[in-house]
Amino acid sequence: MEEVLKILLVDDEPEARELLKYMLLGNNGVSVIGVASNVDEAVKLMQKERPHLVLLDIQMPEKDGFHFIKQVQLSGENPGIIFVTAYEHYAIQAIRNSVFDYIMKPVHQEELDSAIERFRKIGSKIQEQDLHKLVEALQGNGLPKIKLNTRSGYILIDPSEVVYCQADGNYTHIQLSRGNREVTTQNLGAIEEILEGSSFFRASRSYLLNLKYLSRVDRKSCSCVLEYPGTSYSVKIPSQKIKMLESAFSR
Repeated sequence: MEEVLKILLVDDEPEARELLKYMLLGNNGVSVIGVASNVDEAVKLMQKERPHLVLLDIQMPEKDGFHFIKQVQLSGENPGIIFVTAYEHYAIQAIRNSVFDYIMKPVHQEELDSAIERFRKIGSKIQEQDLHKLVEALQGNGLPKIKLNTRSGYILIDPSEVVYCQADGNYTHIQLSRGNREVTTQNLGAIEEILEGSSFFRASRSYLLNLKYLSRVDRKSCSCVLEYPGTSYSVKIPSQKIKMLESAFSR
């Protein structure tokens, strides 16, 4: 008798989660052990329930599906992953060339059943090197862009173009290397979490800096200079942060 597959559903849209649950009801070989609406919930459920398989939405606000696989990589867990997406975009090519599977939205019953059957046949666990290769491939394609909320909707930004982020209460001003400045309705702490693992340094309560653009540090004045095309920008930071910054370049 085949082992019952424990499945975790991750999608920010309630209707999509309910549809997948309904479509899986007719499969006696699977059990939905949890549903999550965001990456943080998904990571907690993964560590608690140890699913065999995760049906993972790619497009989610703040942290997308690729943030989740980075957390999987760090956690030591090794569930299978089937990506679910509504967009046939550049990320799909990287997934198509990997050992991972994907389903296009709107999801059809036969496609879902086929993907689960393929998963059973190729093996129930991913390998660390497979995940590492996929992360590298995605980063090579310029992923992940980050999605940030604005007063009227949202913007998509390449993290490498962010020079610095400046807190303004519950808002954050984001300076881009192209010269334009965006305002997001997320606070600086939330932005720092989204950019976690990139080349960003929390210089103070008010500033998050991209070290890619750092050109000068002055210990006496406790300041540093960021340079981007046609512009230089000086930021005051606490003395202890100056020491931390120096340590970051001494590794």
